[in-house]
Amino acid sequence: MNHEERLEQIKHRVSEQIAENMKSYGFPGTIGRVIAAIFYEGRALDLDELAEHTGMSKTRMSQVLREMVHYDIAEKAFVRGSRKDHYTVEEDYYQTFISLFTSNWRDVVVRNRKIESRIMQELESIMNDPEATPEVIEKAKMYKDDSLASVAYYDWIDRVVELFESQKIFDIVPKKEIEEIKKDL
Repeated sequence: MNHEERLEQIKHRVSEQIAENMKSYGFPGTIGRVIAAIFYEGRALDLDELAEHTGMSKTRMSQVLREMVHYDIAEKAFVRGSRKDHYTVEEDYYQTFISLFTSNWRDVVVRNRKIESRIMQELESIMNDPEATPEVIEKAKMYKDDSLASVAYYDWIDRVVELFESQKIFDIVPKKEIEEIKKDL
């Protein structure tokens, strides 16, 4: 195997590694393959080029790109002389992780806050109902305490998300510079 073939094999392994990382974050592996394709090409790619690079259909590629734009890890790029949409990706590994992590958990917080709000209203209604027995009221109070614990938990997640979005996480867990990593190897 010559050097070019070995480099191509390494590029493929890295692409698969990024795809596996995406899966472990709870996202489709195809997102990782698209990131790798654009990153290794070193320029914005259009739908046809990405479909060719990844072996996906243009329809599926379009869906993946919409997801990536939604997660703020890809964006359309202007390419002079082309009427096709071209896409670039976030090249900062840290920012990609932050964007994926925070969008996922932000959705969880919003969804669960809505649910907890409805639950609290129902429990208040039960506790204030003059026809509710003392046993039912006591059980409703217990459920309310459980709901308050859940609210506190989602508040904590929200603050963790803010820690990442504000980049203050790097004050707690600093990034290592490449030179520092080289010394460790």
